[in-house]
Amino acid sequence: MKQIILSVMAALLTSSVCMAQNVQLPAPAKTGGQGVVETLWNRQSHNEYSDRMLSQQELSNLLFAAVGVNRESGKLTSPTASNKQEIRLFVFTAEGVSEYLNKENSLKPVAQGDHRGIVAGRQDWVKTAPVILLIVADEAKFGSNNERSKTMMAVDAGIVCENINLFCAGTGLVTRPRASMDTEAIKSLLGLDETQTPLLNNPVGYGKD
Repeated sequence: MKQIILSVMAALLTSSVCMAQNVQLPAPAKTGGQGVVETLWNRQSHNEYSDRMLSQQELSNLLFAAVGVNRESGKLTSPTASNKQEIRLFVFTAEGVSEYLNKENSLKPVAQGDHRGIVAGRQDWVKTAPVILLIVADEAKFGSNNERSKTMMAVDAGIVCENINLFCAGTGLVTRPRASMDTEAIKSLLGLDETQTPLLNNPVGYGKD
């Protein structure tokens, strides 16, 4: 009986998340931040965050920098091998988890509640970041899973990660690129199959004063 109740509760939670509407983000800014050279000088990793949440505009700018559409052709701020665009980006906050839909510049709710702990793994400081970006490579979108393809997907994920690092360095935010996470728990939460692999994550926020 207990198992049946838990299954019903899980189904109701999944249903409520599925019915939730996508959140439309403000249009990404086209100006702002520091110059390229200043940004490179300021790039560094951080592991201490204030509890200040990013505004919707800041979040939109951040996600656009990571993997946004910057041309009418549909191509992205982060290049991918043969323009496969196989990288998916998920946003973890205290309120829930969403997937960034770059063509609409919107967030699609995936799960309710605070799941930052499964990305943090054993590093508790990660859970203090108000936003964690999770980078996932989708083999189905890439169209191949041989060793060369896996290497190129990892390269593409690294490019997205560096876009995040540089955006933060140039706009007063802080971050740290990471590969540690509870991969199996993440795949279960997000409903990912064996062809969709979490590769990297970036906690993002404002630094502690």
